[in-house]
Amino acid sequence: MFGSFYLFVIAVGFLFSLFPLRKSKGLESTAQNVIIGILFLALLMELAGAFTAARGINNSLLYNIGWVYAESLLLIFYLSLLEVNQKFRRKIVWICLGIVCWGLVNALFFQSIDTVFQYFTFLPFALLIVFLVLRFLIHLIQMKTYADRDLIQLPHFWISWAILLFYFEAILLFGTYQFHPVFVLDHVHLLFTINQLVAGLMYLVFGLAFMLPWLYRRSFTIIE
Repeated sequence: MFGSFYLFVIAVGFLFSLFPLRKSKGLESTAQNVIIGILFLALLMELAGAFTAARGINNSLLYNIGWVYAESLLLIFYLSLLEVNQKFRRKIVWICLGIVCWGLVNALFFQSIDTVFQYFTFLPFALLIVFLVLRFLIHLIQMKTYADRDLIQLPHFWISWAILLFYFEAILLFGTYQFHPVFVLDHVHLLFTINQLVAGLMYLVFGLAFMLPWLYRRSFTIIE
């Protein structure tokens, strides 16, 4: 039941993300396109995940490729677009290449890509994403970027907080499953319902965030 609602929330987020597409230009347009791509990927992945799970098919390969690799790299690309230091952007590329190489080693010798969730590949990706989000938020506070923008109207501010919330939860949940699987299996329904709630909130924020400037301007027009 909740799984269907989760898919509905992702679909709503995806549709909302398309609404103000024509109003963005330059870097903002690229960033929004990446978010749209992430939402589309998440929707396809979760539809396929629901289909395979209902038939008792192991979908580890789906989530390893779709979430651990593809979505992580797209999120990192999105966050790199917000990075003000060009040299650090190049470092991000090399770090990603290093993680992908480690992922191949992990798949060959430790965690098979098609049978188990690759937590040891997910973790460095997740930690890099959390680091980049925190770096961006610190730059916002220090007014090194978007100094002339109202944070309430800035899509990247809300998207960053949503990413941070979800990845803190995901690192904790899947880390617990990796090292204390019995606890997670004993509470699997509750824990994965919470996971879907937080993920659904993140994807919904992704969709709504780029509507904020339009909604903000419209609300003031109505008041006037």
